[in-house]
Amino acid sequence: MTTASQPAAQKATPDVVWKRLAPMIAAPGRAQMRLYDARTTKFSDTARLTDSVPTRPAAVYLYAKGRTEMLVLDFDIKEYGAARAHADFNTAAAWLSECGAAIISDRSTNGGRHLLCPLAIGVSATCDEISSLVRLLAARLPTLDITPATNARTGCISVPGSPDKYGSYRRLDGTLDAAVEALTTRSAPELIPRLLMLLGALKASPRHTSTRLPTPLHPAPVEAYVDGVGDDQRLAPAYRRTRPLPDDVADFAANGTLSPSRPTWRSNHEARMSVVVHAVARGFSLRDLQSQVATGAPWHDGLGAAYARYRHRADLAMTRDYSKALNWYVTNVVKSSPPRHKEKNYTPGGRAEGWRGPKNLREWLANALVWADAEFSGQRYRWTVHAVLQCLAFYAHVAGEHRSGAWLVGVGGRTLSLGSGLLSEDTVWRVLADLRDRPGAPLILVRRAIGTEADHYALTMHNVVTADPIRAQRVRVEAVHEAWSVLGHHLRRVYELVAYHGLAGKSEVYASARVPRATGDAMVTALQTAGLLAPAGWGTVTIGPVTLDDIAARHRVEEVRLERLQRHRAERAAWRRWLEEREHERSTAQTVEGGPSRTFAPAAIGDADAEEHAAWQRSVMATGPPGRDEIDEERVALDIIADILGGRLLSR
Repeated sequence: MTTASQPAAQKATPDVVWKRLAPMIAAPGRAQMRLYDARTTKFSDTARLTDSVPTRPAAVYLYAKGRTEMLVLDFDIKEYGAARAHADFNTAAAWLSECGAAIISDRSTNGGRHLLCPLAIGVSATCDEISSLVRLLAARLPTLDITPATNARTGCISVPGSPDKYGSYRRLDGTLDAAVEALTTRSAPELIPRLLMLLGALKASPRHTSTRLPTPLHPAPVEAYVDGVGDDQRLAPAYRRTRPLPDDVADFAANGTLSPSRPTWRSNHEARMSVVVHAVARGFSLRDLQSQVATGAPWHDGLGAAYARYRHRADLAMTRDYSKALNWYVTNVVKSSPPRHKEKNYTPGGRAEGWRGPKNLREWLANALVWADAEFSGQRYRWTVHAVLQCLAFYAHVAGEHRSGAWLVGVGGRTLSLGSGLLSEDTVWRVLADLRDRPGAPLILVRRAIGTEADHYALTMHNVVTADPIRAQRVRVEAVHEAWSVLGHHLRRVYELVAYHGLAGKSEVYASARVPRATGDAMVTALQTAGLLAPAGWGTVTIGPVTLDDIAARHRVEEVRLERLQRHRAERAAWRRWLEEREHERSTAQTVEGGPSRTFAPAAIGDADAEEHAAWQRSVMATGPPGRDEIDEERVALDIIADILGGRLLSR
């Protein structure tokens, strides 16, 4: 944590502080900010987020699509005064630092304090998760205002450098470089679980639990993370902590001393559960715990004495606490911060450099991407088009066929949505409908969907935009990684040019991705914040320590994919049932009718109609009966009408 006593703390002017920190603190994708209105005394106005410092108090949004990458705490002086707000601020800062947080703080002219804590690289939290956490903190820190963190739609916070309500500016504690460093390196991945453990929150309060939170479809059971059975069951080695117990936890376990540095330990119960949780995290089994509290054992006078009040039910109470602690630790710590995946060289997200896929398919994809760059120049929509085009190339390779110099692919929009980095089905269908109607588009609709068969497209090169072989070497025929649904598809091209194709100079990357320098710099900054890229010198970048698989795992993208797969299966099953029921109704109707065919006499024909009918009859008689080919074509047409439109032949 930085402090105001550092000598360089005041060197950066408010406009420089705002320009550097506001975009890094704002939620990704939120290009607007909220402005203070003196008449309503609220941040009720909105404006575009700019590099120049606003003329009135401003706050950046914290949530994007219901998730945030920042934990913010706002300490207000209105009810308890500046001294109490400062004390609560110091307490919260100490707790967060103990749990591995990177902290930025500022202060207002009237003494109000903000504490800004970026979550770990690639980690985000829902509004409900943050709301539960700040409510636990507010119960212990009375000056904490929970409003900014508990509203996913309008939640916002004023940042350092912003004008305050008293004619001055919010002053950053510490140096600007230290703040930028904290926002770049960010906090430890286990920050939130450790903070919940410190606060003694072993389960969410039912009063504030949202009923809208989706439950994982197939959550891994606790048994998947443990070894052994019965009383010898313990956390598997891959998930254990190796550091010794914290001093205050070890002191209570051995001597039963309630440490004053743990304000959440209001009785032996909270301290006892803290010891059990820490023991579980270090691989203790229930039998190990029981042996530690036996007569003459190291924890007999501390933890053992805490269970002595239960007398003959002490073993039962310890068994219950151990089970509760193990379930909580696996669910809230292990699953939220699992061991990193190994590199995958043959699936999207691995770091195998170079191209993938057949040469002619890569040439089509390179040409299609260049066409999209020109067709949708300056539009963010083009990155969505890029994802759909790449997914079409991928499925053409794995499920299509190459015929007469063109690739043919027939895959439904639901399947394409999964291979396009979890774009929505409606988005995929809109892109396909848009592309096939545009002149010069690189795909042509050759057969519309019939029954359970999808639309079929031909991937064509009739409009050659580029023949540069370098571009064909800088594309890969593979599915789009699901992690881009979290980061944003607009960042994908820049990352792949660096990670897969070895480009390092920013100017070369921007030219190949066809983005302006300012836009490219913003993309690189976002990728560096996520940990996918890292600076490598003046004007160059390299791959960072985080992979796309890491980001997908931390955001539990696989659960979203499984949920969508199950929905797709249900929708396809419902569609097939409808087709079968329609066919059954048709066959039943034809069987019931049977009997002699019915003929209908023509309606009365007027003089003009009679003359026209006679002329038509003379022309038909003059040409003779239709040939065999015409009869066959007529039969085919009638069969199509009967099969697709449900028509029924009334007479022959």
